[in-house]
Amino acid sequence: MSDRQSPSLSPNDRLYAALTRVAVSMGRLDQRLHNHPLLPAILFRERLEAARICAGVDGYVIDPWHLAAELEGLRPKLQGEGAADRGTNVDNAKVAFEQYQWLARPTSTQTECIQQAIELLRFEAATVGPILGATRAFRRWIDNGNSRSPMRGALVFFWQETLLLRVRLPLTGARAFASGTSWERPLWIPCFLNALADEAEGIHARVIGLECQWHHARAHSGARRSNSRADTAIDLIAAFPLLSATRLAGLLGVSVKSAYLLLERFLAEGLITEVTHRMARRLFALKGFEPLRVAVRPPKRPVAGRKQGRPRRDDRCFPEDFTEGEDKAEYAQQTAKLIGPLPIDYGPLEEALALADAAIGRMQAFSR
Repeated sequence: MSDRQSPSLSPNDRLYAALTRVAVSMGRLDQRLHNHPLLPAILFRERLEAARICAGVDGYVIDPWHLAAELEGLRPKLQGEGAADRGTNVDNAKVAFEQYQWLARPTSTQTECIQQAIELLRFEAATVGPILGATRAFRRWIDNGNSRSPMRGALVFFWQETLLLRVRLPLTGARAFASGTSWERPLWIPCFLNALADEAEGIHARVIGLECQWHHARAHSGARRSNSRADTAIDLIAAFPLLSATRLAGLLGVSVKSAYLLLERFLAEGLITEVTHRMARRLFALKGFEPLRVAVRPPKRPVAGRKQGRPRRDDRCFPEDFTEGEDKAEYAQQTAKLIGPLPIDYGPLEEALALADAAIGRMQAFSR
């Protein structure tokens, strides 16, 4: 129950309602994700989504699929028409990567900052419990002049440390820091708790959607025989964010050719998507990763019928210097008329030749 739905509630009632809601939401989410077969794919997607939300609240609009392409070693497209737009997108991508590092793979310097935030979380949670203690610690952290990113990364470890979540899910309550949110203590604390509950419920809904895609793919995988590997292949593609034919063959214990046959059949039936635009070393994913394919830059391929090296001037790929339909000889004559004969001064050249003749003459006289 949100504050806008119940304006007549007292501050204490809002606090208790928000605290109950976030506790139920986190408990239900933890129960669903415990030993979940698709956990790697779930964590991959949710970390991207959390990085997008955190960067958006901090004033940076990022594309999570651009970040996914960077993380997987793919070449993302550079969006924007001008250099300024592309430069802005590059800066936003850097911010997105830093947000992802704080939440998923902190550096050594970031880890030190996260440890300081965790100490504050433990201190506040010792008296009022982990959820309300984390809320108070976050507010105190900001009042002390610290940035939000270390505390966001600390919450990921803190939820797992206190056994509220058995997996490192990025629940950060980022929307509680959106523009226009009141910083008054009685209003902000329920707002932060509701933001945590919104994130937990959003993850729960996306997990259900991923499970539906997985079950749909299994139902249409075409497995008819008892020894068919089709269902197992779908399970692996769903569990791993991106999977190549070579890795799939190794996990299934089949040849690479057999793995490609399965993948091509799944592609034809619309059960999976290929995200790399390649002829070789292709990466595949379950349906829902189509935005990643759009964000990835296709590799450069040679023009059909053209040999290697620099193109000839008469090649269609080479830009023409003359306007279409204009005769090149006539164009050269008109240009010569406009420019006219170039004045050439031969005086210095004649002086140099005279000096050279004199030097040769002296050498010949000396040799006689």
